[in-house]
Amino acid sequence: MNEILMYGTIGEDFWEPENSITAKSIMSQLADMTGDVTVRISSGGGDVYAGIDIMNALKDYDGGEVTVIVESLAASAASFIAVGGADRVLMRASSELMIHRAWTWAEGNADEVAKTLKDLERQDTKLANIYAAKAGGTVEDWLAAMSDETWYTADEAVAAGLADEVIAEKSTAPEPAAKLARRRFKFANRAAAPPPRPVHRSGTGDEETTTPSNGQEEDAMSILNQLAKELGKKPEDVQNALSGFFNETVQVNTEVELSYPEDTQVVPTGKATITPVGEVPSGLTFALGEVADGWTAEVAEDTGVITVTAPNEEPGEQLALAVPVQSGEGEPTELTAGVTIKAAADDEPEPTPAEPAAPGTPGELAGDAVSLDRETYNELKAAAKFGWQAMERDKESKLVSEVDAWVKDGRISASLRGKAVAAMKRDPQIARDLYGSNPKDTVPRAEIGYGVDDTDDGENPNTISDERKASIVRALNLNP
Repeated sequence: MNEILMYGTIGEDFWEPENSITAKSIMSQLADMTGDVTVRISSGGGDVYAGIDIMNALKDYDGGEVTVIVESLAASAASFIAVGGADRVLMRASSELMIHRAWTWAEGNADEVAKTLKDLERQDTKLANIYAAKAGGTVEDWLAAMSDETWYTADEAVAAGLADEVIAEKSTAPEPAAKLARRRFKFANRAAAPPPRPVHRSGTGDEETTTPSNGQEEDAMSILNQLAKELGKKPEDVQNALSGFFNETVQVNTEVELSYPEDTQVVPTGKATITPVGEVPSGLTFALGEVADGWTAEVAEDTGVITVTAPNEEPGEQLALAVPVQSGEGEPTELTAGVTIKAAADDEPEPTPAEPAAPGTPGELAGDAVSLDRETYNELKAAAKFGWQAMERDKESKLVSEVDAWVKDGRISASLRGKAVAAMKRDPQIARDLYGSNPKDTVPRAEIGYGVDDTDDGENPNTISDERKASIVRALNLNP
């Protein structure tokens, strides 16, 4: 079985070099392995950069699955190695996990200290992203938990999403890791630390999964006595002081199913109202994405009701409205509302069936209503739609015929026919003013006249006489 032991300090330990866990040693071991790998951790942490190197080495291992078992403690750098480097994180029942902000020693002038502070803040954000990637929640939530130096029991780590499973005890990890934790951290262990604050992982949960446990219940009194002894207080006084932690109310978020109809139909230039499907809880903010040219739309920010007006387009034209919905400070969720232009004849509402009549009594319809069977109604509806389309074609045909009449009358030339037809489709009145108002015969369509010779001798006017020829020769000095 492939096994790597991480019992000691992450990075170089100049005081106890035999306990050093370096990235080079881990990568060297992984290079010689094939198949699944088990990593056993008992460490109070160490150098953050060495920890990131080790985490990435485990994450990049492609020979099989990497399983981390926290034997007793995974604190500081050891915690994000486990959380970010493993495919599965297992916790011994008595083990603990701790997260906190990065820390370092600093010296120098104000500029140098300010640079160190920025480096630390960058490292904190990097580590918070690692925890959020495994457990969910926001980076801000995890930064807050890190600021508190949060300690987790095995069950609490699983509930928070940092670990996958609690497993039975098998062995006792070496003591140096625990000593290191007590030496460097704000709290010596989980028993001395307050319960972790809940981090909402996916927007859902209940009290059983989001409320932190109060430690190892089977040994609660011994922990209480130990804590009272360290504080120099009576156990009942400590219990009363801590009751606020264990009885605090945890907020529970719930998911709400909300959507828009897939398709809402509207006639050309008509207006439609689209209402969200499902109950809209308070606190949501609706907005509209980009709206296509020709369409107009607006949405009520608090209710999500959309009012959309269609352009004067052919039936079948579609629009997909993007509606971002914001809840709190999280990322907005985008919903989509579909709209389709239909023929004006389709706007007729479906007939409402009459109330069942009493036996033996014909059903009565109010006013001038007419009762039809469904087949006849559908045929009439289809005929109306066909008639509307035929009307549009007839209207276009009449416009084209009017332009052809202008050409025939000589109001415009045949070369302008295409432009005139296009202008008539856009705006008939403007086209009539521009082209149709020209007088007839502005462009000649037939022979208007011809030239004649004013001779009276009855000769062919196209024939030149000998005398005329001689005159032309003399005028041009063409005599031989």
